[in-house]
Amino acid sequence: MNAPSTQEARQLFKKAADAFMRRQYAEALPLLEQAGSEGDVEAKNLLGVMQLNGMGVVQDPRRAAALFEAAAAQGLKEAQYNLSNQLFNGLGTAEDETRAQQNLLAAAAAGHRPALRSLGLLYHDAGGGDARWATLATRCFRLAAEAGDPLAQYLFGLRLWRGHGTQQDPDGALQWFTAAAQARVYLAEMRLAGISRSHEDRTRLPASKTETALVPCALPRLPEPSASREQAFMSEYGEALDEYLADHLINVAAPMLMPSSVVDPSTGAAVQSQLRTSHSMHLQPSMYDAATHLALRRIACIAGLPVSHAEPLGVLRYGPGQEYRPHYDYYTDGQHQAQRVATVFVYLNHVEEGGGTDFPRLGVKVDPARGKAVKFLNCDAEGKPNPETLHAGLPVIRGEKWLATLWFWDRPFVWFS
Repeated sequence: MNAPSTQEARQLFKKAADAFMRRQYAEALPLLEQAGSEGDVEAKNLLGVMQLNGMGVVQDPRRAAALFEAAAAQGLKEAQYNLSNQLFNGLGTAEDETRAQQNLLAAAAAGHRPALRSLGLLYHDAGGGDARWATLATRCFRLAAEAGDPLAQYLFGLRLWRGHGTQQDPDGALQWFTAAAQARVYLAEMRLAGISRSHEDRTRLPASKTETALVPCALPRLPEPSASREQAFMSEYGEALDEYLADHLINVAAPMLMPSSVVDPSTGAAVQSQLRTSHSMHLQPSMYDAATHLALRRIACIAGLPVSHAEPLGVLRYGPGQEYRPHYDYYTDGQHQAQRVATVFVYLNHVEEGGGTDFPRLGVKVDPARGKAVKFLNCDAEGKPNPETLHAGLPVIRGEKWLATLWFWDRPFVWFS
């Protein structure tokens, strides 16, 4: 039998992509394998996505990285972006920030919208008051927003609203928040309400007329965390995540929230319980991008533990009346091969009323504030569970509470079996 021509390989890919969109992964898989073996670059990339997430196939991040590498070498911007994410986060390959940025820059230069958005967040994080990085961040958000990326439309609106790296422009911010709201970006409606109340009080600043080339940037060395309060096994830290990254995590998580579960103490299974009435989601491997990398490195710095020991990043939402009654974070079921030795959570928003965190045996209540991180050690110095870590997420009275949460193991977390 003659090998399929390039045109035939493209037809195989189109059939596979259609099956993938219908979530018929078993149907898509052999078509992608065949098209990829015949050199179809998009087939390699999509097959990599399936391998990374375990969609209809055994999860294999190493093979995913190899497939993305092959497709990226052929200039496919989607593969360059996917490879950069694995390199930033060390999933299926060694963490390599230099190569990650090289691939991210290549994808951004080709107009890949999520790559431009991610690069904007990297520049913003590298800023530290440097006008060059602030201007580059704004440029990336603008390019991605103009190309139709809803999350970037929100971030660009925030730049215009705050006057970061550009002139303050409430009318422009209104335009981009409106576009983001039409695309159902969660926080866009809230921003629109804020502008309609007070935008006339804003001051316009001179606009930069120059376009600086997109270049690699070195992420700043994180300072030693300084606790604003320490008591026994618990400590608080201010400004762990800034407004841009906190809002971005909320906007990414909002469409994927599900009722939260708890760990059954006897079986280790995740079950629904009135103990915990929030909604939550945990990031899948393909969602681990440059923004996730930025958040993880900051949270791990506070934990004093490597990112490799962290479970998947969780984002939680508590609405009025929702709570998490007193509980422990350490495992008691005997079904896990490791122990949760530390927890770090970060408040992602301002809570109108309620929503604090209570440590009843410590006699401490933490009041929520956007950007504040709370760390507590679930186990003592010998690795034994500490019952004094009993804690509760108190009911929200008005508004809502958003948290980013990482649980750290006493050894590297096993992503893939």
